[in-house]
Order: sequence, then C-alpha cells, then structure tokens
Amino acid sequence: MNDTLSWFAVSAALAIGVALFTRQRGWGMALPVLAAGAITGLLPFAPSAPLNPELALVAVLAPLVFGEALGSSYLDIRRVRRPVLILAIGLVLATTAAIGLTVAAISTIPLALALALGAILAPTDAVAVSAVARRASLPRRLVSVLEGESLVNDGTGLTVLRVALVAAVAGSVTVMEVSATFVLAVAGGIIVGLIGGWGLSWVTSRSRDAVAANSLTLIAPFVLYLAAESIEGSGILAVVAAALYLAHAQTSDAGSAARLQSATLWRHLTFALQAMAFFLVGLELVATLLQLDRGQLELVGLLVVVVTVVLVLTRVLFIYVAIRIECMRRGERQNMRLAMLAAWAGARGPVSGMAAFSIPLVLADGSALPYREELLATTFVIILVTLLLSQTLAPLARRLGVQAPDDTDQLRRIDATLARAALRRLDAIEEEAAMRGRPIPSDVVGLLRGVVDQRLLSLQVETGVDAPDVLALQRELRSLMIRAEQEELLRIRDEEGLPDSMVRPIQQALDVRLLGLGKIAEGGH
Repeated sequence: MNDTLSWFAVSAALAIGVALFTRQRGWGMALPVLAAGAITGLLPFAPSAPLNPELALVAVLAPLVFGEALGSSYLDIRRVRRPVLILAIGLVLATTAAIGLTVAAISTIPLALALALGAILAPTDAVAVSAVARRASLPRRLVSVLEGESLVNDGTGLTVLRVALVAAVAGSVTVMEVSATFVLAVAGGIIVGLIGGWGLSWVTSRSRDAVAANSLTLIAPFVLYLAAESIEGSGILAVVAAALYLAHAQTSDAGSAARLQSATLWRHLTFALQAMAFFLVGLELVATLLQLDRGQLELVGLLVVVVTVVLVLTRVLFIYVAIRIECMRRGERQNMRLAMLAAWAGARGPVSGMAAFSIPLVLADGSALPYREELLATTFVIILVTLLLSQTLAPLARRLGVQAPDDTDQLRRIDATLARAALRRLDAIEEEAAMRGRPIPSDVVGLLRGVVDQRLLSLQVETGVDAPDVLALQRELRSLMIRAEQEELLRIRDEEGLPDSMVRPIQQALDVRLLGLGKIAEGGH
C-alpha cells in the first residue's frame, strides 16, 4: 500500500510540474508529459509501475473521462448523433477487424489476441482528441463529432475487447455470447449512467450547500464505474452518460447554485488527471520495452509500422465511404476537406494504454498467455506515434483553409439581447413595486439602467435608456436582472439551437457576475 501511495505521490508531482511548465508556454501537455514519464522510467530511482494497473484505470481514467464528458454537451452531441454513432460503433468494429486480421496474417499471434489488440487501439481518446481539435480551431460541428466519437467509442472498444479476451483465454466464443456480452455492456453502462446522472442532478439542484453537493460528484465516477462493471456493463460508458446528463441538467437550470463551482473544480481536477494519465503512459512505455528481448522488439517494430498504417487507412477509407453515402442520401455535395480532417484526427491515449493491462496473464489451463508483453509494448508505442501525428492536424487545417467561424457578431447580438432582457425585468420589478405602494428609489433604478446602458453602448446598439448613479437594494435588483439574462440565454439556446460550446462561456460569465453579488454563494435561486 505504501509503495502504491508513494508511486502516485511522486508521479503526480512530476506530471503536474511538467504540465504546469507546458501550460505556461501555451503548449499542449500530452507529448511533453508523456516524454517526461518515459525519461523518468529510465532513471534508477524512478517510481516503479503501479502494483495494480486496474487500480490506475479506476483511480485515474474514470474521473478523467467524467471530467471530459462534464465539459462536453449532450445537445451538441445529439445534433451530430448520426455521425457519432457511425464512428463510435461502425468504425471501431471495422478497425478492430482490420487490425486483427492483419496482425494474425503477418505474425503467429492467435486471431483472438490480434482482435484484442484491434479493440484496444480502435477507440480514439477523449483527452487527446478534444485538446488537439480545439487547438486546431476546427469548425464547431466537427469538434462535436470528434468529441462525441471519442467519448462513446470507448464503450464499444472495451466491450469488444472483453469478448476477444474471453475467446483468447477460453479458446472459443459463440455468436450468441458475443451478442449478449455487447448488449449487456452497452445497455448496462447507459442505464447505470443515466440513473447516476439523474441522482447527481437531483441532489445538486436541491442542495443549498454547493460545496457538499459538488463533493458528491468527486466520488461519483468511482461508484458509477464499479457499479456498471459489477453487472457486466461498461464502466466507461456509465461514467460518460452520467456526466453528460449532469452537465445538461446544470446548464439548463438558469439559477444553478452549484454550476460555477463544479466547472472550476472539475477543470482543476481534469488538468491534474490528464497529466497523470499521460505520465503513466510514458512510464509504462519504458517499463514494457525494457522487458523485451531482441526477437520481441523486432516483432513490436513490425507491428507498430503495420498497425499504424492500418489504423490510418481504415479510418480514412471508412470516413470517406460514410460521408459519400451520407451525401448521396441527402443529395448534398461532399466536403472532403472536413472529411480529411476528421480522418486525420485519430489520436489514441491513456484509455488504450490502461485497456491493454486488462489482457490476462494466463490461459484457462493456467499456462502463460503468449505475446502479452508484445501487445502491451505495441499499444504504448502506437499511442506515442498517433500523438505525434495529431500535432500535424492544425497545420493541415490551415493548409486546407478550414477554421472555426468568427462568432463576434453573433456574440454581440446575444449580449445585447440579454441586456434588453435585464432591462425588461427591471421595468417589471419597478412597476410591481409601484403598484404595491413601495416604489424603488429613482436613483437606484437609474444606476442600474445606466450600467446596462453603458453595456449596450459598448456594443454599439441603440437604446432609449438614461444613465446616472447607489446597496442592498441595488444588489437584489441587479441579481434579478442577471437571472433574467440567464433565462433569456436559455431561451435563445433552445429556440435558435445555439451550441453549448458558445452558450457555456456566456453562462459562466453571468454566474461570475452573480457570484460577485454574493448570490451563488448563498445557494438561492
């Protein structure tokens, strides 16, 4: 136990230190932290690999995937659900088969183990893909497709891996067993996740103590993962479903008391966990390669080259065919530039690395499982290779002339609409107070109008309000006006179909303004 705690402490300190250095310079953390892990693994006093790799899967990846999904949007993914499902299910199955058949053909590795390698490497990584896609300034819809694919395809890949490993250990598996395992894993994971997400949203929306409510979300990923796995469901899928449900519930509540603290908490935690995950991949890369002899290293070298080519070609061909069929169905022109970017955005990451450790040590008869070390080494090297390839996505997007649209005018229009909503709420409050015989002092109303007026003038929007200059009443009225802006923002989102990636920064700014008035801290609506 002390060895495990020491390993986590030393690794966390090193990983976060390097991640902090890269962040301050505006670099992506994945490759530098992975390299730091690899260099550390070569040192004689380096922390050894964790005693139980499955512990790292639960302790690091479950909350990491939860945090990534919490920062994603159910609405944005729902709008692109068709391509997401095609990639998350169809492409994963196609990639698994392509890699499995190729590896079995060029080596003496049994087909079941070759398919297990395919299932490990088929899913793209949510952490790596989202970071690279956003840094490349890709169009918002394409980012939603890539993020949705990387969140959902882990469930497919890990389920196929489970079936392949059963076949590898037992020697055979029937079609009925495969179907039953897949359906149970997907259905079980989604059901556990939705129940957990509903419970979390119910507690956080009704709790007047945002600190306690958000503390519950910290342990939720572990409980959800283990609960789903206990019924043979997909733990990763349960974590993703719960986080998306909770994120949507908090975003849809105009006066959520826990939302701002939750976003801040998980932003910090996700940063630390990302660093830990990539550091672990680097550490394990070195530890695994050092255990191989010359013959094993030659096999790994062959597998890395061949499997990388198969990964890229399968993704390119699958996406090209899928887009061509979809465009023919809709009668639209093909946008091959977007297709090329989607095909190239296929980085693998820590989920694949941790999944590789689920390969058992022995067969059903108790003998050692062959080629286990070679499969682990191949997985870690390919993770490194795909991360290196992903760095070319931004230059490729620039060369193809594809970039995110300029939202400046739309954001100014939304801000002006919210400001007018705040003025309408102030008018209604002033009128209601006058009707009750308790009019609001004109200097208080004038100050509040003046603040919004200055905001509208800065947006170069014409308005017919005055401007002047006074404390408890001002705070109360201002908070009500901000509530009106929050409600108006949700109305615009729902009626105009604005993506959450545009809405959430505005919503967070409104939450910060409320926090400045002390309203979120009080936890009231």
